[in-house]
Amino acid sequence: MLLLCILAALRVSAGLHGDQQVNTDLSGSVLLLENRIVSNEPGSGRNVLSMGEYLFWKECSQGLPQRIMSQTEGEIYSREFFSGPFSIGNNLMVSIPEEILILDKSGTSLCSYFTGEYPGSLCSDGEIIWFVSSRDGVLKFLATDSGLIQSLPLPFCPSTVQFRNDLLLIGNADGGYSVCSRTGTEIWQIPDGTSGHFIDDSTIIFIRNIETEGCEILSRETVSFDVRTGKETISQISESPSEPVNRAVTDDPAAHFDVPYMHQKWDTPDWFNGSWSCGPTSCMMAVQYYNRLTPDSIWCSYPDGHWSEWGNYIPSEYTFLGETYDILGISPSSVWVPGAHGYICRDAGGAYWSYMAIWMQQHGLDSSWLGTTWGACTSELNNSWPVVASTQSIYTGGHILLFNGYYDNHSVVSNDSYGNQNVSGWGTLPNGKDVVYDWPGYNNGNVQLVISQLFSARSEVLSEAGTLIDDRSLGYRKLGPCQFWHEQETGYDGYSWWTYSTAASPDTCLVEWIPDLPSQNLYQIETYIPSSHSTATGIYHVYTTSGWETATVNQSNYSNQWASVGTFSLAPSTAYVRMGDYTGTQGQYISFDAVRFTLQTSVDNSNSSCTSSGFGVLLNPVSSSSTLTFTLPDSFNGAVQIFDLSGRLTLACQASIPAGSLSPGIYHAVINIGNGNESIRFTVTR
Repeated sequence: MLLLCILAALRVSAGLHGDQQVNTDLSGSVLLLENRIVSNEPGSGRNVLSMGEYLFWKECSQGLPQRIMSQTEGEIYSREFFSGPFSIGNNLMVSIPEEILILDKSGTSLCSYFTGEYPGSLCSDGEIIWFVSSRDGVLKFLATDSGLIQSLPLPFCPSTVQFRNDLLLIGNADGGYSVCSRTGTEIWQIPDGTSGHFIDDSTIIFIRNIETEGCEILSRETVSFDVRTGKETISQISESPSEPVNRAVTDDPAAHFDVPYMHQKWDTPDWFNGSWSCGPTSCMMAVQYYNRLTPDSIWCSYPDGHWSEWGNYIPSEYTFLGETYDILGISPSSVWVPGAHGYICRDAGGAYWSYMAIWMQQHGLDSSWLGTTWGACTSELNNSWPVVASTQSIYTGGHILLFNGYYDNHSVVSNDSYGNQNVSGWGTLPNGKDVVYDWPGYNNGNVQLVISQLFSARSEVLSEAGTLIDDRSLGYRKLGPCQFWHEQETGYDGYSWWTYSTAASPDTCLVEWIPDLPSQNLYQIETYIPSSHSTATGIYHVYTTSGWETATVNQSNYSNQWASVGTFSLAPSTAYVRMGDYTGTQGQYISFDAVRFTLQTSVDNSNSSCTSSGFGVLLNPVSSSSTLTFTLPDSFNGAVQIFDLSGRLTLACQASIPAGSLSPGIYHAVINIGNGNESIRFTVTR
């Protein structure tokens, strides 16, 4: 029996089928006997099984069910997805969800064993079936005579398992392998290596990395390990680049959500080499999924010129929520930088796991270590929470990814900050968004990962933009230097942002609320004012069907309440509201919370001279040489406040303003009625 996993480089010997040499390529997507290509379908170079005169392998052709191929009979078994083939005595073994199936050499089902899960790596001596439980992160064994399943205690988390000559070769989630007895007693430890498999009863072949640069493996060696003596025989590998291949794609993920993508090299400043920054970049993608940091846009020249909104935070000092990221961390060519890279990577160059979690916590996320199980990963993804993962693969000895979806066949959707490992040119192209990789032990035709650790990245998932835009929804765009923004646990739905008002224009900090409106119509616009850090008079700019219009709201008049901005004619494609920190008064608190847009069934817009309560102006526009007269609700006996376009209180009056009191310009008149304000906009001409 020959179990062939992923091998490094082009034509690496994997053993014999009869007297013929069996080879594959680095990606596991070609199967060769001597110099003859047997298959070049995705996954064909893995799960290769030699049984006497029979040779079996798996193919994961794009758009087709997965299948077992026989060199003599062609296709003998197919299913949407499965794991295998593996040997059990003189028969074949595959796993499917809930079951392990035993097949004869023609693919006919002989019997099945219930597992209650879907293992990806299994082996057997004919009486016992060992399998890795990706659900529980343990090695289990099943007695074929009774079907009884038990766990085999190990001091590490297994990723794969193989059996030969009374020995188990068990892959370690932390990397490397352990050679164990059938009861799990460790005989030999191989601390690092990938693509390990038995080549005969006494020899294991695996690939060891010699030289790495950041995420990439620059050179490798093939190691033959004698399980009788522990002696290693090393041969160098002459690398040949892999060609791009068609990969197995499933169109129906069990979970998937969009996460903003960043490339660690091409979306960071031109002067910075981000080859070591997979950890900070993956954490940054998680943070920006929740819209935490404001854009700090930079122009990136490579591979094509483009703007990057958040790449400058990776190697540059910044302050956010009271933390200043000025710790220096080493990057390529011994360049020490602050920012997210400095905080997370420090003196190691690569990411420290603990600092990744702390950094995400400091940016408002709940982050902790999750372990390495499939269940822990999918539980997060089912809640639309991204998962940051420390991984290894045939292309990297250590790489941080972000998972944002999965398939039931145990493939994960990933934002890979270094690019797509499934095709050539990894690291040179910004093509790492939503790529598909395979979970340890599962061959679906994609690059197969080793999972070293998973990290949660939880917060309140942003709701879709609609007619209510909040700081926890899409359509809320916070702009300006992030050190000036402060978060508070009050306001609509329990959160809001605030800063200090400024006396000089233009705005330093501002928010844009961009709704998704059902139609062009009149909409009443209201803003929610939190109970704290709301003392300034905000100037709300509304883009209407006739252009910009402006209204003011004195936030000090409200406490956890909706305040009316006015009623405006809005179009779905262009409508949005903008408010900044410029009010004309320095140092007041100004809050930026929710804005809602309510479709109006009666005529009432900001150009009308009268609001629905009866508050209005008799003549609009009015000459500066004429008396300005207001109509007031019967129950109102207070003062009318007049604000200019800067939001400054110009004067207060009763029912009229004498001629000459106001200079030509646009003003807002505001009265307080009950728990809310009414406002009208009017123009004074010469």
